[in-house]
Amino acid sequence: MASNPQDWLGARLPRKEDQRLITGNGKYLADLVLPGMLHAVFVRSEYAHARIKSIDASEALALTGVVAVFTGDAIKDLIKPMPQAVVQPNLPARYPTFWPLAIGKVKFHGEPVALVVARDKYTAVDAAELVVVDYEELTPVLDPELALEPGSPLVHEEDGGNDIFTMNLTGGETEQSQHDNAAAVDAIFQRADVVVKERFRVHRTGITPMEPRGVLCDWNDGDGLTAYITTQRPHIDRLALIDILDIPGEQVRVVAPRDQGGGFGVKAPFYRENIMIAHAARTLKKPVRWVESRYESLMNVGQERDQINYLEVAASKDGKLLALRNRGIADNGCGTTGVYWGFVMPFLGAVEMPNAYTWAAGDISLKVATTNKASLTPSRAFGHFPTRFAVERAVDMVARRIGMEPSALRRLNLVPSLPYTSVTNEYYDSGDFVKVWDNLLAQVDLAAFRAEQAAARAQGRYLGIGFGCGVELSGVASELLVPMENQPGYGAATVRLDPRGKVLVFGGDAPGGQGHETTAAQVVASQFGISPADVVVTTGDTGITPFGAGSIGARNGSYFVSAVAKACAELKDKITRIMAHDFQIEASVQHFEFKDGEVVYIGDRSKKKTFREAVERIIMWPINMPEGEVGGLDATTFFEAAKPMICFNADCCIVEVDVDTGDFEIKRWVTSEDVGTLINPNIVDGQMHGAIVQGLSNAMFEEFIYDERGQQMSADFEHYKLATAADVPDIEITYAPTPCPHTPLGTRGIGEGRPSSVPGALTNAVCDALAPFGIEINELPLRPNLVWRKLQESRK
Repeated sequence: MASNPQDWLGARLPRKEDQRLITGNGKYLADLVLPGMLHAVFVRSEYAHARIKSIDASEALALTGVVAVFTGDAIKDLIKPMPQAVVQPNLPARYPTFWPLAIGKVKFHGEPVALVVARDKYTAVDAAELVVVDYEELTPVLDPELALEPGSPLVHEEDGGNDIFTMNLTGGETEQSQHDNAAAVDAIFQRADVVVKERFRVHRTGITPMEPRGVLCDWNDGDGLTAYITTQRPHIDRLALIDILDIPGEQVRVVAPRDQGGGFGVKAPFYRENIMIAHAARTLKKPVRWVESRYESLMNVGQERDQINYLEVAASKDGKLLALRNRGIADNGCGTTGVYWGFVMPFLGAVEMPNAYTWAAGDISLKVATTNKASLTPSRAFGHFPTRFAVERAVDMVARRIGMEPSALRRLNLVPSLPYTSVTNEYYDSGDFVKVWDNLLAQVDLAAFRAEQAAARAQGRYLGIGFGCGVELSGVASELLVPMENQPGYGAATVRLDPRGKVLVFGGDAPGGQGHETTAAQVVASQFGISPADVVVTTGDTGITPFGAGSIGARNGSYFVSAVAKACAELKDKITRIMAHDFQIEASVQHFEFKDGEVVYIGDRSKKKTFREAVERIIMWPINMPEGEVGGLDATTFFEAAKPMICFNADCCIVEVDVDTGDFEIKRWVTSEDVGTLINPNIVDGQMHGAIVQGLSNAMFEEFIYDERGQQMSADFEHYKLATAADVPDIEITYAPTPCPHTPLGTRGIGEGRPSSVPGALTNAVCDALAPFGIEINELPLRPNLVWRKLQESRK
């Protein structure tokens, strides 16, 4: 046990989760089995865009072991369509109407058309192949810019257009104020010494959790529905099932498995498959399980980015950034995914586009187009992977145009003090960006690198250095989450003390391997002066946990542990009130010390109890109590900061480029992080490593590819390459923290948006190496063939 109760905060404890995970004892959705369970397989569209002329399931139904086949026409009068209010944002957009199974027309390759339920999965798979769907293929629309052109094929014909969401994020609410702002920004551009104007393109890429999605639903007429769902947001899923299937609220319980192989955003939406499996279980009065295959997963979810940004930056010749102007166009896919509908990610990406720089003015707008692809779904670095790539590249282009060191230009333009409000009206609550930046530069020794670079160039070797930085949300406050997702953002936790001195913590969010069990236990241990081993954390079961908005947007370090700390403080107050009564002293919580498993009166250290004695007295012997006090030690608390909160990071990448082949090697990757008070550096290090590797993998390797007919060509790991350990460098993580003044422990949530500064830093490094060739790269993925092509063009 630590000698100081506060020592648990900041301790590099091994993760409590790891023992079961690394010994193969994790329990995932695919491990769950219920008596009499049936197995479901979806029949999915072979076409990106086609009318359904007929569906013949007779051969499938004749197969021994097949229990039922559901089609869209058969369910449309039994299930409400989406959208429903609980999964529809408060943003002004077109919200396509759809059912769990396609009706009338399919709109992307892989859309569910029918559901086969059988006694075993093998029979269900065989039967699915016997379902005959007669299609009339239609011309698909696959390019977002073409989709917005008049006369383009329509994805959702009832909408009369493919523009699902349009917004100007600067200049205020009225058309006149936006016009005036645009004119003012244009005047700055007219007067600027330097204007950089580029089209930046980021490909469709995303995330692939170790366990894909899955649902197991159990129904009986007495208890109603119990749904086990791989989800980051079990409480939201519960409300959606209640509303869409018209089931009384008290009869719906959703449980997110403790282990689900990561979420990374993919498991945050409310999916049509959840509705269909619940409907099948209710209809058949049997447990029904669907486990997504990797092929289905890569066809349908985890696809994000896919954006074009026409970006302009105005700057002075001495390196001051003056104005930012952008016309963003995002490829939404078909937009049939509850909560996000595809466009919420580009929306937030546009909000966060200004990053950490002091733009005096901005004119930022966004158009999002529906196409015949899978809908965009959230992916770590929610929305701002493409916009941050564009801005970080443009900053380097400005620096090169005026002959200034890019790192110096960044430091000159960093927000110098906080709080600060960006030109898109994003509030930055606290922190010290300059301190984080200076820490990064202190690790790198830029002067030494430039000398090495010059010497290498003299030898025909091309080294380069690149920088990037990122302002991220630390949790998502209700102030932003209610309009963006129609859901609250506060954190909630129940802390329950056991008569034997153990502690049970309950949270409604459903983590996906981020170490919540360990960090929450460390917080409890630091508050009560006990061991983290005496704390058990339960999450994701709506039957026993308080309402939680979900494991999204780095909420654990900001919202959940803050609620835990508040609950602990409430219980400590009660414990010490009753101890003071028993000792017959005038004292309150500040006069007691919770340390080394004891609760000690500081004024007379002979007056003390073990933590277990103190707890047991209140729970088991609630007699001779102070007036007004009753027994029991449970507390449920809610936390929301007065203002939205942020975190901040900066990256440095050093590469060497082979100018004959275009190949490049990452020689060094250094980071500087502000995560506020560190609860467990091991876990934060892991978050940073994972995020940076994902950013590199997205930038260099991963790509969802559709052919000219909209066929998804990258639905297996042979064609959708992920980075491996051999592909990524050692990563040097350093910290320059500033405690957050708005959380009880000074913590910040971090990790969700962390990959977004990676592609800019990497590409800037490659372009810096190739500066003698005058090469600027404005598209991803960044691969040797692209670099080689640029080199050939530069030599013409």
